[in-house]
Amino acid sequence: MRLEQKALYVNIIVNVFVAIVKIGGGLFFRTFTLLIDGIYTVNDLVTDVIALLGIKIGRKRANKNHPYGYGRVFYIIELFMGILSFMVGIFVIYLSFKTHYHKPPLEVIFLIIGIVILKMLSAKNLEKIGKKRKSELLIVSGYESLMEAYSSLGLIVIIIFSFFIPKVDILGGIFIAFLLIWQALKTIWQNIILLIGITFEDDTIKKRVKMVVDKYRVINITDIILIKDGPYYELTLVFRPKRNVKVKSLLRVQSKIKKELKVKNWGIKFIMFQLT
Repeated sequence: MRLEQKALYVNIIVNVFVAIVKIGGGLFFRTFTLLIDGIYTVNDLVTDVIALLGIKIGRKRANKNHPYGYGRVFYIIELFMGILSFMVGIFVIYLSFKTHYHKPPLEVIFLIIGIVILKMLSAKNLEKIGKKRKSELLIVSGYESLMEAYSSLGLIVIIIFSFFIPKVDILGGIFIAFLLIWQALKTIWQNIILLIGITFEDDTIKKRVKMVVDKYRVINITDIILIKDGPYYELTLVFRPKRNVKVKSLLRVQSKIKKELKVKNWGIKFIMFQLT
């Protein structure tokens, strides 16, 4: 099993446990804020399940119909996740004005602190593995888990105030709703841009690529274009051949460069040469 999948499975287990505790605690203590925070966790859980599907589809090999592989399915999955979060946020705002509020017991604060610690540990694990594996989905899932932990932490203040004024509990629901909507809009915008296609500036990778190409001394690189395609890069090498280089030699060198770059752990999977 891939490391990315293991990380998501662990996070799914954590989210199932946290969701049950939050929703159960919200109903038992009659705390609307904790109940809505549980809905936030369910949203996070759904995005993790979708992320797992995205990893399985996005890792498929390139073929004739998809010569650059299925990497961009990651962006489509994340776009769907953003739309889902936006809808949940609107639903939470609706519920906030339809609920009767009660004075919550202060014991619920200890429950929230335990949840916050668990979610932060899970978020850091996702972020660490996501950066190591260059997985956008893991990084996004980790960010969502961290935001949920922060939102839960902020609810402690609201619960303390609602102990004296029960209707203050409405602020907790609205706070979570706006947090979801803001996060959703950011995710939607970022992935629309990525689906349109943008170049990706990474000077470190470009320098490494140039060092590999310069070893062959057959072509002169005039530009290096990187495009992020899910977990991979599309690389276009714009070049001029040196004088008196035969076409056969040029093609042989291009093949060697492709093989060498693909075995490197730089995330480059698709390589094209553009003659100027």
